[in-house]
Amino acid sequence: EPDSAADTGTEAACSNYDLKKGCAKIFDPVCGTDNILYSNECLLCFQNLQRKTNVRIKRRGTCQEPSPR
Repeated sequence: EPDSAADTGTEAACSNYDLKKGCAKIFDPVCGTDNILYSNECLLCFQNLQRKTNVRIKRRGTCQEPSPR
């Protein structure tokens, strides 16, 4: 099913970050599967840790659908 990835999103690479130290203030936005825009992947991971959730990356960039050309 090629469309299934769009529904479930992709796993954030949370092991790349030391979440105890917090996240760098880098604006590299990702849209979570909760339709919330996170400033970067690390912050999405941090929220998952805090809330005991498993939000995944729906898409990189904003949550709006790209406009058709």
